[in-house]
Amino acid sequence: MKYFYNILRILTGALFIFSGAVKLNDPSGFSIKLDEYFDVFAEDVSTVQDSIRFTVQDGDNNLKTSTYTLYTFDDVKNITATYSGDSVQGFSVKWQYGNEMHLEVESNLDSNPIIQTAEITVLTEEGDKELIKLSFEVDSTKSKKWTVPVKKYVKKQSSMNRFFKACKDYSLYFSVAFCALEVILGFALILGWQINWVLGITAMLIGFFTFLTFYSAYFNKVTDCGCFGDFLKLKPWDSFKKDVVLSIIILILILFKRKSICIIKENLADSLMILFSSLTLFFGIYCYQYLPVWDFLPYKVGNDIQYIMENIPKGERASDSIEIKFVMQKGSDSIKVDIKGYSKAVKDGYNFVRQDRKLIAEGYKSPIHDFAIYDQESDSDLKDEMLNNEGYQLMYIAPFLNTMDTGNLSDMVKLFQFSKHKKWTFYALSSSSLEPAKQFQENHRLPFKFYAADQKMLMTMARYNPTLYMFKGSTVIEKWSGNNLPNAEELDAIQK
Repeated sequence: MKYFYNILRILTGALFIFSGAVKLNDPSGFSIKLDEYFDVFAEDVSTVQDSIRFTVQDGDNNLKTSTYTLYTFDDVKNITATYSGDSVQGFSVKWQYGNEMHLEVESNLDSNPIIQTAEITVLTEEGDKELIKLSFEVDSTKSKKWTVPVKKYVKKQSSMNRFFKACKDYSLYFSVAFCALEVILGFALILGWQINWVLGITAMLIGFFTFLTFYSAYFNKVTDCGCFGDFLKLKPWDSFKKDVVLSIIILILILFKRKSICIIKENLADSLMILFSSLTLFFGIYCYQYLPVWDFLPYKVGNDIQYIMENIPKGERASDSIEIKFVMQKGSDSIKVDIKGYSKAVKDGYNFVRQDRKLIAEGYKSPIHDFAIYDQESDSDLKDEMLNNEGYQLMYIAPFLNTMDTGNLSDMVKLFQFSKHKKWTFYALSSSSLEPAKQFQENHRLPFKFYAADQKMLMTMARYNPTLYMFKGSTVIEKWSGNNLPNAEELDAIQK
């Protein structure tokens, strides 16, 4: 039993080291996953708000009713309500927060509207009590404006909502701390060092992650727990099962901890733990500053991104397999038929009600499916131009201009000038809209402009903000953190 116990303890420690190391290798990636969890929790504990209902009427007949939730994060909310009858009718309704709280209604009607009146109602969150009710006659030539105390019906968010939102500011620190702790606990288990404390902390950590994976799986909130980073993707229920097994193992280790043996002397174990813990933290910080040591991302060196985008692995489906059913109705009778029975149902006098779609088998989804380069000034997509270019290309990735490290911008300018001299294509990509990107370019006097790209794509490419890529055609031949940009001689040497 003693040998079995200690072998089980060492194997568990090795699993912890492996799991923590692959995440610590890419702390930015795990921090993105933590952000997903924080967003989910913030949404789930958010305060339910009141709502506003807009009703268009023709006499006593309601032609259209739309209900919209009042959200605290909306500065301006635009509502449109249209009705097509003998002529097209329209209303534009806006509520605005600020020093002046008001509802503004603008009619956009033909000269002889069939709509006679409209109504605005602010409801409680349950929708069964009217807090404000305004009825007004339609005037096709004028706008209407009423001052309504909307703000008092917008409820403040709960302290827990604010807490989870605030946690996103520290997700990178949490990422390094959690992953480093996992590795350190694994090493301590292997040594058998301070077994009481180590097993207690490990049990709390496993308990927390078991809850997290169950929550993700049961409510289908986060589709990949990030347990093994980008090295291995686990579905939520698989992650939960893995944590249940680990929980059982930790329980066994706690129940029989008296059989644990420290494999080296206590003084030496203390020194080793201090050294190993320091190296673990250093490794995580290094991987953030200078990119992952082991790159498991689809944009890793050597990958041809065009091939990855277009190639479908053998045995994978090219598209989703979907079962389609049509709900048909005739009088009080309703039936559900497939596409083969649709024509017969129509001939039998049934009318189409709705279409139900059920996913049978999911098609292959390329790990690179959102790659794009968009010129906001000329309104043009440069993706194909980049992918079909067979020459050398530099790509400077800065997902968020307002938070990027600008310390090496002067070095980046030199690399841009070098690429221009070599007649290489140069792209600078950001998720910022046109005006902020232009303002950033002007403020830092940059000789290049920023093109737009999807935020998620850029965060996958740039684990450090910013990151530089070098391509030959559509193949990644090298990439660097913004903290470790190459010089012109290094680029020239790579080309040769």
